Amino acid sequence: MEILRQTYSNVTGLVLGQHSDIKKVAEEWFKLDVANGDAREDTIKTYLSQVRQWFDWCEDQGVLPASAKADDLKRYRGSLVSHGAKHATISLKLTTIRRFYQAAVDRKLLTENPAAGIKAPRDRSAYEKTMHLTAGEAELLFRAVPDNSLRSMRDRAMLMLMTVEGLRRVEIVRMNVCDLVHMSDPAEAKILIRGKGKDSYIYPREDTIAMIRNYLDARGKLQVDDEGEEPLFASIDKGNTPRRRLSRIGLNGIVDKYFSSVGVKQKGMSCHTLRHTCGHLIYRETKDLRVVQEVLRHSSPATAAKYSDVDSKINRHTKNINIRIIR
Repeated sequence: MEILRQTYSNVTGLVLGQHSDIKKVAEEWFKLDVANGDAREDTIKTYLSQVRQWFDWCEDQGVLPASAKADDLKRYRGSLVSHGAKHATISLKLTTIRRFYQAAVDRKLLTENPAAGIKAPRDRSAYEKTMHLTAGEAELLFRAVPDNSLRSMRDRAMLMLMTVEGLRRVEIVRMNVCDLVHMSDPAEAKILIRGKGKDSYIYPREDTIAMIRNYLDARGKLQVDDEGEEPLFASIDKGNTPRRRLSRIGLNGIVDKYFSSVGVKQKGMSCHTLRHTCGHLIYRETKDLRVVQEVLRHSSPATAAKYSDVDSKINRHTKNINIRIIR
């Protein structure tokens, strides 16, 4: 605890202007405090970026971060809105800042958290932005994977995990070979998902398991990365040789290529479109939002509720109410 307190004291000193190297000091704190001391490198970099941007805004506005008030955070939020930042971006920035200040309050280094209760504006168009493929379009996507090369086996497995099992992009790129459990027995097979905030297991379909096993059998062993793990999905060079862990940008390019090849690509479509596709198709088959919530691992039923929106539009149930309207 003393190490944590001293580290955060250094960060607080940094906020007060007593230190100049934000990356060195803040990175020490994030490594100790974020994700119970087990934060990934990309997570730490993201958090550092958010704090740095907040500090830069404070400097421009003549605000001392250690003395910032709720009104300052609201003004910062307003500046993000005025610059066209997306709802998810604003939410991430405010959440990071809120956690940063709360850690100082918990250690009695500050008396209050100025970011407490400051949230991103409501995303009123969230339902309309939930883009997804139809079942037919999803089938075309899989048919667009050309052959049985190593690259095709990898792509087919990744598309399956996103479209049918509902995984997020970050969950795909973080997957390691050691996360696969009992894959030789479809009845017992499960996969550890290193998700947002906490880890959990999924229980994939037999064809998903087969695709992953086919890919791994063809790929063979891969060198461990800087974290000492063997990545599941790797980049593949022109010689069909696997190299290193596939990046988020690399996965974006792969999915965009298949969207374009089947003629469904449009503005706003991304890897998350495949996760939305999973949610919509499950709801259309089960009409049970609890199932959608379980498969997509949403913490709140309200988040899963958006997947019923398309069905409600198609079926406009209120037209069956037998009330005659006199005009």
